[in-house]
Amino acid sequence: MSGGGDDSNSKAVDAKIVTNGGSTSTTTTSTSFLRAVDNFGMKLKPWALSAYQRSLSYSNNAKSINGEEGTTTTPATGGGEEEKQQRMKRTSNFKSILCRIQSNILWVLYILYRGYRGFFVILPAVFREVYAQLNESDLVVDVYGDEEMEEREYAVNKNAKVSSQNEQIQQPMKLRTRITISILSGILTLSYVVSGALRVLGEFINLLV
Repeated sequence: MSGGGDDSNSKAVDAKIVTNGGSTSTTTTSTSFLRAVDNFGMKLKPWALSAYQRSLSYSNNAKSINGEEGTTTTPATGGGEEEKQQRMKRTSNFKSILCRIQSNILWVLYILYRGYRGFFVILPAVFREVYAQLNESDLVVDVYGDEEMEEREYAVNKNAKVSSQNEQIQQPMKLRTRITISILSGILTLSYVVSGALRVLGEFINLLV
C-alpha cells in the first residue's frame, strides 16, 4: 500500500513540474523570439551599407572596362577580347543593379523595424516612465488630496458601515486620479513624438536644401 502511495505522489509531483515547465518554456520562447527580431533588425543597416558598397565597386569595375575612365585601351585586332570585356561589363552592371536593389530592400526593412520598435517598444516604455514620475509626484495627487484626507478621517470611525461607505467613496477618486495621470502621460508622450518628428523633418529639409 505504501508503495502505491509513493507512486501516486511521484506522479503528482511530476505532473506539477511539467505544468510549470510548460509555462516557463512558453515565456522563454516568446522572449527568445523578440530578442531574435531585435538582433535581426539591428543587422539590417550594416547589411544595407555593405550591399551599397558592393554595388559601387561593381559599377566602378564596369566603368573601368573598355577604357571608359581613360585608363585602358582596346586593341583594334582584339575582337574576342572586346566581346569578353563587354560581357564582363554587362555582368558588372547587372551585379551592381542587384546589389543596389538588395540595399534598398534592406533599408526599407530597417525603416519598418525602427518604426515597429519605436511604436511598440520605445513609446510604451516612455509612457510607463512618464506615468510613474507623475504618479510619484504631487502634481496630480494634490488635486484630490483634501477630499482624500477627509475621507481617511471618516474611515477612523468604529462603525464598520461608515468605513465601508468611505472605501466605496475612495475608489472612484483613485480611479479619477489614475485616469488624469494616464491622460497627462499620453499628452506628454505625444509631445515627445511630435517634437522628434519635427526634428527629423527639419534635418531632411536641410539635406534637400
